[in-house]
Amino acid sequence: ARLRAQAREILAAREVHATLAALRRAGAQARYSPVDVRDPDAVARALAEVRADWGPVSGLVHGAGTLADKLLVDKTDDAFDRVFDTKVRGLRTMLDALADDPVELLCLFSSVAGWFGNAGQADYAMANATLDQVAGAYRAEHPDCLVRSIAWGPWAGGMVGPLLAEIFASRGVPAIPVAQGAAAFVDEITGARSAGTQPRILLGAGGPEALGASADGDQAPSERRILGQLSVHERTHPWLSDHSPADIAVLPLAMALDWLARGARALRGDGEAGMVLRDLRVLRKIAFPHLADTGHELYVSVTEAGAAASGGNPSTAGAGTAPLPVLRLDDADGMPHYQARLDAAPPQPVPASAWPTPDGLAEKAAEVSTCRDLIYRSDALFHGPRFQAIQWLKGMSEHGAEGSVVGVRELAWGLDDWYFDVAGLDGGMQLAGLWAWRVLGGALPVAVRECRIHRPGLMTGEARSVVTAREIDNIHALCDVVVLDDDAARIELLGVELVRRPDWTPSS
Repeated sequence: ARLRAQAREILAAREVHATLAALRRAGAQARYSPVDVRDPDAVARALAEVRADWGPVSGLVHGAGTLADKLLVDKTDDAFDRVFDTKVRGLRTMLDALADDPVELLCLFSSVAGWFGNAGQADYAMANATLDQVAGAYRAEHPDCLVRSIAWGPWAGGMVGPLLAEIFASRGVPAIPVAQGAAAFVDEITGARSAGTQPRILLGAGGPEALGASADGDQAPSERRILGQLSVHERTHPWLSDHSPADIAVLPLAMALDWLARGARALRGDGEAGMVLRDLRVLRKIAFPHLADTGHELYVSVTEAGAAASGGNPSTAGAGTAPLPVLRLDDADGMPHYQARLDAAPPQPVPASAWPTPDGLAEKAAEVSTCRDLIYRSDALFHGPRFQAIQWLKGMSEHGAEGSVVGVRELAWGLDDWYFDVAGLDGGMQLAGLWAWRVLGGALPVAVRECRIHRPGLMTGEARSVVTAREIDNIHALCDVVVLDDDAARIELLGVELVRRPDWTPSS
């Protein structure tokens, strides 16, 4: 191990010398100063030497970074701080040192990990997401400066060795060829690509948001297009104030799924037919902190060919078929929040008999109103009156839960342009939350493997909802959720993954 570390240092030094020689041959002046960017004094000394020889600094490309990948349970505070501070405290040090220089270019090397996360990289993902936010704030304060925070996908070289490249490829994320990545970088820092006032850029090895072509250069790129725009305001969605887990309105998963499904319906143009969406992912929550004042704009888009530039899985419905279209719900800045793939095959009818009552449930003999009041007084649910869809709870066990739910009309939401009954499905998800609270503690939904929408439209009256357990461990639970009426399934969510809330403790 020590020999490998020494070899890496020697090879890195050789690469630095070769790069400096290439720059000199090209007519450029360059110097290499090994400095800890977290050390303000060392940075100040290095910049003083630069200014003395070349004058004020007019541009900064911040590419400092290090890795210490481990799961959170194994990660030490020192390792976390080293990874986070190299990027974030290093950037603060540089910006402080350049406060009096005429900086015309600020380019930050971020990562797709800051947009989508990555196993073992909580520190690295947080650091890169912070860079993206700093770029936005710096751009607002310095409108004449060209600001870019480039969320790079994996490169074919550097920290991405053959093994890591194989892992990325298995997830449908190809590595960026060095020449293409360099050309894209030049385009960004010279302003060749117009990005308006949006400094956050996502670049990967495919699609127009990446490099404009596939990795081998001769296949048609993926194309992302907007299917619809949504305006969310207290005037149009007043009930959202009753979905405020921390006193801030948050979009429920059921509503995001409805909007993705409406985008899919616009894409297919098939009216009221059912559909199947796969691999629904919660990339980041959508919060509405100023719902009553400013409102919020959201966009549903689709990538119809190839893998999504955001790192979407390019899995196909079968051998020899085209990749499934990737639907995405983005905010006004283009940041993705929810993502799913549209299956071409319609769902097959499912009778109610396919969803028996889970084992071990105890009957609950109580009046509807009394039962509902007890349910929503529990610590497991935070929902206000216009989200209190569960009417009756038959019982819960480690095998699942069962109850009855009502929908949009009974809760008086006042809109009828839903693709399916969002309130009814949210009631089913609340039932799953109750079950997860019992078996796991407080939990949040993060993904759904398959969403089968059998019967679009709004419910009339109560519907039966069943949660069936699939897997449970110390930090997450997997279950299936269904809403049924008229002896058949209206909508099924198969493989709902719930992860224990980070603020949960055994005493909660």
